[in-house]
Amino acid sequence: QFKQAVAVMPRFARSVLTLIVASSSSLSVRSSASRPAFVAFAKALTPQAPQSSRSCTASAATMAPIAETEAEETSSSLPRWDLGKFGFATPFSDDIDSHLDETAKLAEAFKAKYEGKLGDASLLSAIQDYEKISIRTTLVSSYLHLSHDTNLDDDSLKKRKGAVSQRQSEIYGDNLEWFSLDVAELDDAVLANQYETEPGLSKYKSFVDELRRQKPHNLSKDVERALTVRSPYVGTRPLVSFFDKELSLMRFKIDDGGEEVNMEVLLSRMQSSSDADFRAKCLKVLNDGLAGSVSRTAALSLSAVSGGWLIENKERKYTTLRSRRNLDNNCPDAVVDSLLDGVREAGIPLCKRFYTLKKGILQKTQNLEKLTWSDRNAPIDIGGVSKDKISWESAVAMVEKGYHKFSPKMSNLFKSMVDEKRIDVPATNGKKGGAYCAGVVPGVGPFQLLNFDGTKQDVATLAHESGHGCHDILAYEQGYLQYHPPLTLAETASIFGEMIVFRDLLAQSSSKEEELTLLMSKIDDVVNSVVRQCSFD
Repeated sequence: QFKQAVAVMPRFARSVLTLIVASSSSLSVRSSASRPAFVAFAKALTPQAPQSSRSCTASAATMAPIAETEAEETSSSLPRWDLGKFGFATPFSDDIDSHLDETAKLAEAFKAKYEGKLGDASLLSAIQDYEKISIRTTLVSSYLHLSHDTNLDDDSLKKRKGAVSQRQSEIYGDNLEWFSLDVAELDDAVLANQYETEPGLSKYKSFVDELRRQKPHNLSKDVERALTVRSPYVGTRPLVSFFDKELSLMRFKIDDGGEEVNMEVLLSRMQSSSDADFRAKCLKVLNDGLAGSVSRTAALSLSAVSGGWLIENKERKYTTLRSRRNLDNNCPDAVVDSLLDGVREAGIPLCKRFYTLKKGILQKTQNLEKLTWSDRNAPIDIGGVSKDKISWESAVAMVEKGYHKFSPKMSNLFKSMVDEKRIDVPATNGKKGGAYCAGVVPGVGPFQLLNFDGTKQDVATLAHESGHGCHDILAYEQGYLQYHPPLTLAETASIFGEMIVFRDLLAQSSSKEEELTLLMSKIDDVVNSVVRQCSFD
């Protein structure tokens, strides 16, 4: 049964990649049609003759035991990202204000030059000017987002971020909002003539097509402007930001008299423990903590976000609640509906078979009496796989080695992100939870945020987010407006990066027991990425 499940699950997972649920992890303003980014990724990473590549600094053949002194890394010793590439000294720098002043002038001139004139003016020139201004706004917003996500406790930084967000919303609403609406309204014959007379315009076809797909759902210019200008204060952004901060402030004490830890560390310790009683205790501590005042914050946030989503989608005449996101991803509703049906029909029975198998193994290896929710992601401790924490250096070596086997170029791209300090590694207090990769703008990004605690899952997360990073770098040649793919393709690249490393470790396993341990862990990931996410629908 296990071998059959392993054979089915990878195909099942690939088929449902197009349904991976979006989070607010991307700091890019706009996603675009998938083809340019896909072509860049596929062409650049086609297996090739070996190129020069830095050798791994540690053995990555297996997740071997690590010396105690190597594993005992503190948060202060782990790498932090260097945001110097943005060109701003601090989030409070006067240079940011000067940058915004100049952006406002460019946006005003752009509106005066092109609004209501796209049928006669050069659409290519208008898009290029719009792209330059968009890069300027994204540079500032991304810098402040990244700075804030590692300092959620800093109220002065939050205030600064809010003030800048308000200024940028006014710039966009007053002088740039009209552009996407006017492009969507262009007559087909006029647009065809523009393509014929300006060959360079075809480079931006994906961007133009994306804007024109939104036409049936656009509101009037006045309404769109009002929504944009108010967005820093109403809608989803401020609620999500506030809720993130509330979660980051939470502290949990697992043992009486023990240290208080944040949620990321608590979850990491629960999921990496081979002690069923300890896992259950961690989950109770988590649930008790979440049942406090934060539960009211969560209820308010969920009510406001879902209610606003429902009302606005009705006004925009979307067919279903998920149609808006599907359109953004250029994925038809029927495809997503079919995938959800597939998960319900195939995913649930497969999960039951998998958890039955896992329960049997845990009963034999950990004396488990009953499989509970806290045991769902429990590690399988057979096959001699080390229980020690994995050092950051070893994690980097594992990812580098796995990437290099597929493509030396991909390995070099990964190493550049490490060497150029583009990854914020430790799980510190006051930091946004989870992980993401922000593409920002070509020539500046990407940057990764992790909450690394030395677990095998943390290595998989590094490989996953680095897949995003490599994809971003390779797609930058498409330009800012088109490099960022829809979520369906973006998650394909990241899970691809994750699977490269996993398959390398699997191929080098020293026993059937170790192979089973790795496969069980990976199927845990597949269930979480596919069936669990779809269960929220």
